Amino acid sequence: MTIFDGMRRVVAVLSCIAVIAAAAVIWNEKPFVEFIYEIDGVDKPPVSVEFCEFNVHGGHSMRRETDDGRTYRVTLCFLAHESADGRMLVEYKNADGLTGRNIPRSDEVQQYMRRTGELLVQTPAELLAAKKELDKQRRSYRVTGAIFTLAVLLFFWLFMQIVGVMINSMPALRNNNPGDNK
Repeated sequence: MTIFDGMRRVVAVLSCIAVIAAAAVIWNEKPFVEFIYEIDGVDKPPVSVEFCEFNVHGGHSMRRETDDGRTYRVTLCFLAHESADGRMLVEYKNADGLTGRNIPRSDEVQQYMRRTGELLVQTPAELLAAKKELDKQRRSYRVTGAIFTLAVLLFFWLFMQIVGVMINSMPALRNNNPGDNK
């Protein structure tokens, strides 16, 4: 057995490991989908937005599932408005139906956000959008994993070609069989 044969076996094992690792990563990848709804006051409908400044406004996140069991996140962003004294306050309604304003981290606002989140129903449009986005991300992960795997295999193949050329250009390495030297 020559050095080159041993290296070919090592590269074949490393290639198999790379393919198995890529398959495991692709299989276990969990796409992240989030819908953010902005609420600009008590009894106002949520409006879909791209971004919420959580350091300014109040926020409440909850997990939801598609009908096939995949999870995604819905975040409610409760807009805060500046008060006369410069504080950012969120309008809320307590359990008795009384409206007030307080800082986003106050207990009253946190309870209001939690209650509002529990009352927000999952719409068919949201469910469909979540499933489409989850499918899109899953396909993207698979394509990325396939490209990575092919790149690794191409690297190993090129490595073996270069090593083969080097060994063939060096006669001392090509005939490295200890049983032949007498």
